[in-house]
Amino acid sequence: MSARGYFRLIAALILVLTVGTTVLVLVLAPEKKEWTWLVIQICAVAVIILLAILYRKTVKPLDILSGGIDLLKEQDFSTRLRPVGQADADRIIELFNRMSRQLHEDEVRAQEQNHFLELLIAASPMGVLIMDIDGKLSSANPAMCRFLGLSDIGRYKGLSLNESGLPLLRLMASVEPDSGRILQTDPLHIYRCTLSSFMDRGFPHPFYMVEPLTEELYEAEKRGYRKVIRIISHEVNNTMAGLTSALGAMQQSSADSGDEDTASMLSILLSRIDRMSRFITDYASMARIPDPVCRPVDANSFLRRTAPFLESLKGRRQIAVVLDLEDNAGEVSIDPVLMEQVLTNIVKNAVEAFPPDTPDLSRNQISIASRPGYWCISDNGLPIPEEAARNLFTPFFSTKPDGKGIGLAVIHEILTRSGIRFSLATGPDGLTRFELFFR
Repeated sequence: MSARGYFRLIAALILVLTVGTTVLVLVLAPEKKEWTWLVIQICAVAVIILLAILYRKTVKPLDILSGGIDLLKEQDFSTRLRPVGQADADRIIELFNRMSRQLHEDEVRAQEQNHFLELLIAASPMGVLIMDIDGKLSSANPAMCRFLGLSDIGRYKGLSLNESGLPLLRLMASVEPDSGRILQTDPLHIYRCTLSSFMDRGFPHPFYMVEPLTEELYEAEKRGYRKVIRIISHEVNNTMAGLTSALGAMQQSSADSGDEDTASMLSILLSRIDRMSRFITDYASMARIPDPVCRPVDANSFLRRTAPFLESLKGRRQIAVVLDLEDNAGEVSIDPVLMEQVLTNIVKNAVEAFPPDTPDLSRNQISIASRPGYWCISDNGLPIPEEAARNLFTPFFSTKPDGKGIGLAVIHEILTRSGIRFSLATGPDGLTRFELFFR
């Protein structure tokens, strides 16, 4: 029973005693009624005073403390209790107010820290993926959604990494706790992934931190092969220059003396040296790609102007080059000269996807499509082999017998430095698409 209940019980008992005494006085002899009634009145006044004191000193403080307990249950730490004038109760109220003030300050500080942490995670260039205690997807910051190609992770919440079906998340499922791994979803996307956990309400919550490494690794690789190319180009060209001069003189001397066999052999050697020189020059061009000077260009006008040259790349092959240009494609920010080189390499690769001995050439088609902020060059030639798909854009890698492996590397370099996102893959429909996404 609460203090208020006890107070009511005592008040009821006193009331019963008062009524009983009053009835007793009424039945007493007349000469005894006057003194008895006076005594009863004095007792009644004393009881009322005692009840008031009891309420003020006991019941009221207990009610206030009970209200404080209710505030704690509701986690309301901003309300304070007033002193009631009772020493012991005021000490408890002071302790309660001090505790509430501390809890309120801790709560505000925690909210500020959580808000700062949320802003920090949202602005972080690293992807952050938070799981729940059951290992299901809970939340992801904007960088992680961008790595996954999503606007948000809402429809994947509650799924495991493997159940999501997303390539990067499926690779992340193999990462061990408190360790990092390098993950590669395709040649254009390489990440470093770390799995850790934090405690929330006594339960561990796993979270993944994903850092893109594609550009970092590509730059390191590029610096390496540029240095090698410069050294090889310098040494080979210097050597070839001396040999060309000496062999040219010998060829002229042999021709003048009538030694046709020697002159013919020297001519072949000079031809091979020239081919080697051009081979080295092609590789050296990778180290001398100029910085793009991008400017707004009307997408459709640029593609229409470039289309005749691109169509000439098919040679005598019966391949239809089709333009699919949307009227409101708008402008794109490109370096026109370098973009022509990019399109030339893309269309050349598309042409080479059609075998020369294809029995039916009437259905062969290369499509160049433009949409607002988007270009796509697609072909229905042979799909990209699995081995090649893993090594696309790797310098010096080629599946062609006479390929140099620099075409896609040059494309990667130009598009990356121009700030244009791109992808190359063969889809389930059998079409190979080179997609460009402009800012």
